[in-house]
Amino acid sequence: MIPTPIDELLARALLLDEPVIPRDIVPMALGTRGEDFGTGQRDRTAPMGGGTSSASGTAARDLRTLCETVLAHTTSDSLRDFVTEHLPEPPGARVLGCILQLADAEDSARSWWQYAAGAGDDIASYCLYLQHLVLGDAEAAAWWREQTKIGTRPAPEFLMAVPDPGIPTAYDASFPTLLRALTRLDRPATPRTELVDAVMHYVPGAVALGYVDNPDFELPLPGPDFAEHISILVAAASAATSWLEPPRRRTVPRLPRRDARGTKVSEG
Repeated sequence: MIPTPIDELLARALLLDEPVIPRDIVPMALGTRGEDFGTGQRDRTAPMGGGTSSASGTAARDLRTLCETVLAHTTSDSLRDFVTEHLPEPPGARVLGCILQLADAEDSARSWWQYAAGAGDDIASYCLYLQHLVLGDAEAAAWWREQTKIGTRPAPEFLMAVPDPGIPTAYDASFPTLLRALTRLDRPATPRTELVDAVMHYVPGAVALGYVDNPDFELPLPGPDFAEHISILVAAASAATSWLEPPRRRTVPRLPRRDARGTKVSEG
């Protein structure tokens, strides 16, 4: 085989052990180092240096708490409506994203959250904001922070009337503070509902098959029986819940008053 000029050039090529990397002459875009778009101000949620891992860990705990809270308040109505046999309504997509996030399927969760956020779901946008903070992608996190109407910064309001004037007291009901409070509550783990437990067992596998069948799709569409299967799970869980509900007390009509001889006494 006669060597070509390209082969001769490659044969004389030498890989340096310590190559000199030229300085990037293009300035870094705002947001890649935890800066706010349009302001250039530093984002406190994405500190530089050693604080980055701390911010990532805090965001991971907040995201898990938010997903657990979403699932704790999931009803059958949020999983009952489907746009197509593959695609749920945005509220259902938000729930599926939380399920996949807790099942360590972050990429699939991000796809469902993006679909829900595109339809205006603020909680899905907030989940994406936290997820990108966990991944250390401050630019994407800042972008999703701008999409949600939920406040992403603590908002303390200092109180004038406090028990001890010498101690500064503030009231903060912002969403991040509520998540931190829920995370730190020392409470027993709340068992998931039967519906959420059944869906959590089914959804990750169904979505994984969707990736296999449609590898080129960004949104992992499950199989054609996905909507039907979810409907069966919802119906089964609803039936099981109805058996657990205590029967309603029937109001017994009041007996008429009678005297000592048993004669009915008219009231009034």
